[in-house]
Amino acid sequence: ELAYAGVFRIANVPKENLHPLVMIECPRLLFPFAREIIATAVRDGGFPPLMLDPVDFVGLYRQNMERQAAQMQASQVKPS
Repeated sequence: ELAYAGVFRIANVPKENLHPLVMIECPRLLFPFAREIIATAVRDGGFPPLMLDPVDFVGLYRQNMERQAAQMQASQVKPS
């Protein structure tokens, strides 16, 4: 398990683009570093190399937004 974070200064971004930027681009910037830390810790621990596949943060974002939209629709539809 790895806890890894970044501090980002975001300026001059329209409000409607802020959420996708934070949920897609920020993780995309952090992930390679976190992946390297994990790979190094595993290798230095004497275990076989662990190579984590790249993550499609755009796809994950879209899936999450679709799931949230479906949940909102389901909560708005009230049985009679």
